[in-house]
Parts: sequence; C-alpha cells; structure tokens
Amino acid sequence: MTTHGPGAGLGGPGRPSVPTTRSVDLLIAGSGAGGLSAAIVAADLGLEVLVVDKAALLGGVTAYSYGQVWVPDNHMDANSHATDAGVDTADAFAYLEFLGGGFGDPALGRMLLDTAPEVVRYLGLQAGVPWRVIEGLPDYHWPTVPGTVGTGRYLEVDPIADSTLGSWAPFVRTSPHAPLPLTNGEMLEWGGLAATHNWDMGLAVERMARGEHTLGPGLVRALARAALIERRVDVWLDAPLTSLTTDGPRVTGAIIGSGGGQDRPGIRVEARRGVLLATGGYDWNTELTRWFEHLTEWHSLCPPSITGDHIAIAGAVGAAVAAVPPMNLSALYGIHVPGEENEGAPLWRSAGFEAGLPHALLVNDQGQRFADESFYKDLLPRARAWDGTRQRYTNLPMFLIVDDQHRSRYPLAGFPPGAALPESVAVSSSTIDGLALALGIDPDALCATVARFNGLAATGIDDDFGRGRVPWAHAMAGDLGHSPNPNLGSIEQPPFVGLRLAPVSGGINAAGLRTDASARVVHVSGQPIPGLYAAGNAAAHLDIGAGYQSGIAILRGLVWGAIGARHAAI
Repeated sequence: MTTHGPGAGLGGPGRPSVPTTRSVDLLIAGSGAGGLSAAIVAADLGLEVLVVDKAALLGGVTAYSYGQVWVPDNHMDANSHATDAGVDTADAFAYLEFLGGGFGDPALGRMLLDTAPEVVRYLGLQAGVPWRVIEGLPDYHWPTVPGTVGTGRYLEVDPIADSTLGSWAPFVRTSPHAPLPLTNGEMLEWGGLAATHNWDMGLAVERMARGEHTLGPGLVRALARAALIERRVDVWLDAPLTSLTTDGPRVTGAIIGSGGGQDRPGIRVEARRGVLLATGGYDWNTELTRWFEHLTEWHSLCPPSITGDHIAIAGAVGAAVAAVPPMNLSALYGIHVPGEENEGAPLWRSAGFEAGLPHALLVNDQGQRFADESFYKDLLPRARAWDGTRQRYTNLPMFLIVDDQHRSRYPLAGFPPGAALPESVAVSSSTIDGLALALGIDPDALCATVARFNGLAATGIDDDFGRGRVPWAHAMAGDLGHSPNPNLGSIEQPPFVGLRLAPVSGGINAAGLRTDASARVVHVSGQPIPGLYAAGNAAAHLDIGAGYQSGIAILRGLVWGAIGARHAAI
C-alpha cells in the first residue's frame, strides 16, 4: 500500500510506515470526478477527509475521458467568462425526461439539474477549475427534441500543467485514448476527427514540453490540485476498500487493504460522518457485465481497476442495486491490437466514430447495414436486436468497411490517415466480394449492400437510416468539407479494408447502487443506509434513466459527490 499526502506527514508522495488504524470525518473511495469533487466540498466544510484508491494512479475513469461536462444553465458565457446567468433558458428537464425513456426518477433528475450549475460554478470560482465553453457542440438530439440547444452546455478545462501538482504529478493518470494536449473546442474548430491534418501539432508539442494536459487528464489535474495541493486532502493509493464496518444499521468506516497477511495488513479507518463510494462501474468484471449489460462479449476503454467493487462492498450491508435498460447508454465498438496493454491489461481502441465519416459503413455478419453509423445512439439499440429463431443478437458481431478514400484522409482506431493497419485486426482486398470472403460474410449480400449505399451517397440522402441527420454527428463524426452530406460518401476505391468490431464500454453501466436525493445508498428495505453514500458511475443512473448525453457522466460525479459531502457535514 502506498500512502500519500500531508496526512501521512509527507506533504507529497512517499511510502511511510502504514498505520493500523485511522480516524477521519469522511472516507472517500475513488479519485475520479466524483471522489475529488466530494473531497473538495467536504474539506471546505471543515471535514477531515481521506481519499483511497485501489489503483496506483489518481483519476479513475475521468482521466481516460474527453473531459466534457454537460451543464444546462451553466455560469459561462460564449467567451468562457463567468456570469450570473445561464447560457440558455430551455427546459433541460424536458430533455432529460426524453433521454430517460420513462426509466428516470424525476426527483433525482430535478436534483441533478438544479444543483449542477451551483456545483460547477463553485468548483470554478472557489476551487480554481478553469472552465471553458466548448463552442459549436450541440446536444445529441438538437434541434428535434424540446429542451435541446445548439451550443453552450458543454464545458471543459483550460490546459493544466503538471507543475501545479508538485510531487503529485507522476501519480495522476494520463489517457491512452487522448494523447494530444488539445482541447475539445480546438479540435472542433480545426475540423474535428475528419481534419487531423489541420490540427495545430506545433501547439500540441509546445504544451507537451510544458507538461500541460487537457480533456479528462486536465480536468482530473484541476480537481487534484484543488484537493491535494490547496486543501491538503490526504490520499492513499494502492489502497483498496475491501469491506465496510458498521454499528447497527450505520456505516462507521471501512477496512482498507487486503485484510490478511503480514505484508498487507488491513487498516481499519473510522469515518465519523460516513463513507462515500465513487469507485466507478464494473467494466472489467465479466460476471457483472453478463448479468447487467446482457452481452457475452464486453470490453472496456477504462482503467482495469474498474471491477464493480461497490456492488460487493455495499451489498454486504444490504444495499439495493438498481438498473436501467442497457440498450442506449454509452458503449462504443472497437478493436484490440494483440500485444497492446495499458496498466497491465489489454488496451482496447475505439473505432466507432470513424464509421460515421464518409466512405465507411457498418454491416452485420449477413452483410447488411442496420443503423445510422454516424450517430452511435442509434447504433447501440439496433446492435442489440435479438433473433429469436437463431437465439442470438442479429447485428453482432459487426464489421467496419472502409475504402481507400477513407484510409487516405481519416484516422482509424487511433492510426493516422494512410498508416498501415495491423494484419491481426484488419483485412484488405481489391474487391468487395474478396473482402467479404476474408471476413466470413456472404459476398453477394455485401456487394448488394455497398451498391445500395453508393447510390444513397450519390444523392447525399440516406433513405434507409437517415445518416447525417443529426447536427451533433456532423461535429463529432463528420467531415464538414464533404458535400452534400458530411457523414455520407461512397465506398468504391480499392483497396477495401474490413475490421471486426467488438463492444467496448466507457464505464457508464446499466446497474449501480440505488441512491436518494442526498446521495445516500438505499437499503433493500427502501430506507437509506446511515453513513453510506455513492456518486458517479457507482450510483445507479436513476437520475437520467435509460438514455445518455455526452458529458452527463462526469456531471453526475461532480454533483452527487458534492451533495453527498454536504449531507455528511450536516
């Protein structure tokens, strides 16, 4: 176990002798957005706080993300200046109800949206989180759904330097999925994923030389600076929370460490005001993903420490688990290049958004299209269509098909335009039927599908699935220089390339701990468990229901972490 911070008498990272007991006001498990937000707010309310994380690095899933935070009525204007008014007056709750599809708890949804502007403003003005608006990025379902807006709700952070973290800097995660220190806004301004050749790589190099970070790694560093450096919150890494301690129905603390053996003895931590679980979801727990995500193949873009600890830990004291339908949350599709690892586990690369760029399409193993490839919110539920005759998913596995127009212009699964793809994950052919045979797809069916697709591309209108109809897809998965449809282009120039894609998750899971409007974990009897809280992906998505909107996962962590800390301080 590695303990860090002023509570260990170090003022920075180190390896002191491990105590056998510890007493604090609030014990927080997890160091992503939810855990660090709770730590900041609790410290400002005068609580003594200890953060523990089973991993060797800080940041959790947040550090692997693009750091988008979706905040209706936030306090930033179009120039990223703090104001008193929100950026819009649209009824965001109507949009949240639409996303929930009838599975959201209105009281929790209201609490999330009502508290979000205040918490984000507080973190900006009191904790120094340098928010900026991501200009030009619309809500997923704008403009067709009431309560949506075309810009202004997404926030991210300005670049953050490692130097602001002192000796903590080596202990904060970076992301294998977003290695360039460029902001979301900058990448969109320069043309997005379709125009990486326009990105200012000189600026990226300068920032790397200065040790600066953006996106999720930048957000985690801003929160860590506020918690660890400015508030001197104590943190232990390599410190799994293995069980809770109780006095009757009340949670009074936890055991940290293995709980056995002389090399890693368990440490009993008393938590006078409570324990807050912000440990993330369960992406790397194959048993839980089968039970709750209902897929036999499931992989993750998250750190391998995300194994569903909260389910077992809280379940042991009677916590209720709740789930929303898994069909339309935030899973993507990607590939694993054999031999690539990250933190000792297989590294999975996302290849989902590239399917929405021109000159690409997705097919099932019957060689048929089945969804709007440019809008993954349409892709996810259609990918789960069930064939009751064959007793299997109709559209899994799926295959990404691109031609040379795509490969010469656009990145694919993290490989730059024109770069050779590993033979272990991609097959190539000079003909469509040859590609089909190599992928195990019926060649006549795939040739017919591509011919139909090319006819649609010539008109710029996808009469089959409406590809390119969503403005969000133009920004995130389109080529704005491609006319007449930024998301639709023919597949006709050899060589043709095909990749078998597998489901990959960003940690936003269908099931979690049931919580109330104070972020308290609810017992199976229906009553809150005194002294036990949950935030972020550890808490069931009852506030947002069965849908998802980019940036709402980090928002949930920030908001419910703050709410839990405030309740614990009462």
